[in-house]
Amino acid sequence: MTTAVPLLSNAELCEQADALAPPSVGEVIAGVLHVMGRPPPAHASVEEGLIIDLKEGRRGGGPPPEGWYFKLEVEVRFDSDEKVVPDVAGWRNHRIAGHRNDNPIRVVPDWVCEILSDSTRRKDLGPKRDLYAQQAVKHLWLVDPQTRQLEAFALGPDGRWVLLGSWFDDAVVSCPPFEQTPLAMSRWWLVDS
Repeated sequence: MTTAVPLLSNAELCEQADALAPPSVGEVIAGVLHVMGRPPPAHASVEEGLIIDLKEGRRGGGPPPEGWYFKLEVEVRFDSDEKVVPDVAGWRNHRIAGHRNDNPIRVVPDWVCEILSDSTRRKDLGPKRDLYAQQAVKHLWLVDPQTRQLEAFALGPDGRWVLLGSWFDDAVVSCPPFEQTPLAMSRWWLVDS
């Protein structure tokens, strides 16, 4: 007789993720604990450039978007007890009011940006993207520092991602949900010269 090994719940997996020793970080997506380390420099360069553009609105782009709250690598926990650490997340101010200091934040972001790297690419393009759609995140941006590419998606009425556009290299992007804020991609890329 064989005995089935009981699967851990998302809540139990979150406890395991919370117990990881730094610098490891854990995400729980679709009943799987994903453990990752710190991002490589090219990844960090995109995070830094994008968050400066969104918060300060400078460096060749337009003014910062109004009415938004942005965080880098903050833990977001969904009602399903799945948890993620988006590279950059944004909420409309009226939705996040009173929850800015929560840890984890339990308010679904209005926008997330994932920066692809060799160690996160499959997760970000597969189960994590699917989870964001299931949780009704309205906008998803995927940035690839290797190909110097941005792909922007909006959640359609059928709960599927709709590609809004794809930009490369030094493009200046005006795309939902920040169409009033041109963003100069040229400042995001790590230049190793």
